[in-house]
Amino acid sequence: MATQTEDKVAYPIQRTFRLNYNHLLMKETAGYLINPRIPTSQKEIRIADVGTGTAAWALETAAKYPNATIHGFDISDEQFSPLYTISNVRLVVHDCFKEFPAEFVEQYDVVHARFWLCLVNNPDAPVLLKNLMSLLKPGGYLQWFEPLAKSVSVWKPDPNMPSPALDRHCKIWAKPKPYTTYEWVEQLPELFRSHGLTSVATDRHLIGDQFRAMWGQSNLAGYLDLVEENVEGVGDANDIKSFVRKLEEEMKKGASFDTTFLCVVGRKAL
Repeated sequence: MATQTEDKVAYPIQRTFRLNYNHLLMKETAGYLINPRIPTSQKEIRIADVGTGTAAWALETAAKYPNATIHGFDISDEQFSPLYTISNVRLVVHDCFKEFPAEFVEQYDVVHARFWLCLVNNPDAPVLLKNLMSLLKPGGYLQWFEPLAKSVSVWKPDPNMPSPALDRHCKIWAKPKPYTTYEWVEQLPELFRSHGLTSVATDRHLIGDQFRAMWGQSNLAGYLDLVEENVEGVGDANDIKSFVRKLEEEMKKGASFDTTFLCVVGRKAL
């Protein structure tokens, strides 16, 4: 995603693959698409997926919950799957940092948000949260799922094994740019409460041993996506590729990194 709607946003095909790949990893890590504390057995349920990307979550959720009508929102349709045929899914182009049109306000029983980390700094979080809450019906549920950047740590079979590239990778996760502020993720439960949402769940999920290598490979692909997309301020392309090769070398020796994911669920007042 990006934060401007004026220009057409284009994405390399490997980013689409990576987002779908991450969707499957996160689903297996959490063990659910919708947190089990959120009721979903009602005859009809309306769900919004904000920052839907490839719509992988929306499409799988629609298949699992045929009683649901799902709208996926994203700033660009470049990542929408051209093959989606599920009748209870509608994909909409909208910048979620801006107010939603009236037709969507207070229309949803559940709003799902995930992987906003790279787009949101501390001042942005309340703005985005307010917009997402506007979609909820009274009594509706907001589910927000994010990696905890400060939790990222090196994992290796031999504690004495040198891992300078992975050490650097963990520091990048914690603060990728000088102006990056990720405290809002750690404070997401408090942010929910301060905006009037009743706490329903605060779950932490550690990436499983069986998925650690796959998660590492996804992160490597993320660096290469930055090069492909010519993202401003990420550094020289050759330096990034060299760094990725060093990460690969350490990972081939069995090293990787752990990440904890936070799922916060809040309920809007009736």
